[in-house]
Formats: sequence, C-alpha cells, structure tokens
Amino acid sequence: PTSPILTSSYDTFGFAYGIYVNGIYAFVAARDTGLWIIDISNPASPALVDTYATLGNAYETYVSGNYAFVSEMTGGLQIIDISNPALPVLTGSWVTPGYDVASQAQGVYVSGIYAYVADGSHGLQIIDVSDPASPVLAGTYASTDAFGVFVNGNYAYVSAGPGGLKIIGGIK
Repeated sequence: PTSPILTSSYDTFGFAYGIYVNGIYAFVAARDTGLWIIDISNPASPALVDTYATLGNAYETYVSGNYAFVSEMTGGLQIIDISNPALPVLTGSWVTPGYDVASQAQGVYVSGIYAYVADGSHGLQIIDVSDPASPVLAGTYASTDAFGVFVNGNYAYVSAGPGGLKIIGGIK
C-alpha cells in the first residue's frame, strides 16, 4: 500500500465515473458511453466483453444477482440484465424526479429488494426492484442534495454536497 503501481488501464472513450467489480468483470459507468463490461481476469490485460448504451449519462453502477443497476443523470435508474455479460439487455427502468425537468440520478446502492438512488436535489429515492421489469417507488427522503449513497443495516448514508453527510434511518 505504500508504493502502488499502475498495472494496466482500459479506455472507455468517455468519463468513467462509477465502477463495480463482480468476479472477473468490472462494470464501468462511463457517462455518455453507457455501461462497459470489462473482463479483468488478467489484470495486466483487461478485455472488453460488451457495452450497453444507456439513455444518457451513466454515473454509477451496482451489481446484484444477474442485474447491473445504473444511475443515469438524464434517465433515472436503468436495470440491465447481465446474466450473459456478452449480451447485456435492458430489463426495466425508473425515471426519478431529479433536478427540474431532467433526472439527476447520480448514486445507486442495492440492498435486498430495494435500489437506493441518490437523486440530486430530490434526495433519496427508494425503489422496489423485486420485479426488475417493473420497478416501483417505495419511498423518498427529501434532501437539498444527494450525490452518493451507501446502505448498512437500517441506515442509508448519503453524501449531500455542501450538506455533508446525511444519515437516514428506518429504511428497511
């Protein structure tokens, strides 16, 4: 840890914002180029498996089971079936209220049957994804800003920009 070195890299041809590693795959949310699935079984030689062009700006991703949940600054929550990483397919989506007219979903975390989406000026959106093809809004927490989210137990920890850290209880 005192002398890290670059082993390799992979160009996603866009701003890579979010990453989730699951097994031999890195799932990269690469803003305007969508979700990238990269085989990292050999870290010295990562290889592209496939991409999925999301509706707009892919910001963060979280993998749970056979699905990649992608927060989209301009499209809300996208749920992509990755059971075959070489053929990702959109299964469902939920357009979050976001800022003004455009959706501003930035962070996403999945726990159990819920996807927690940090939705900019509209705070935390809690979406029931028990049926990935038909997600349903389960609840919200209004906040001035929400950029990132992490869930542990009955609490959601939300990064709120100038509002610092928000700890939201009673979410399960």
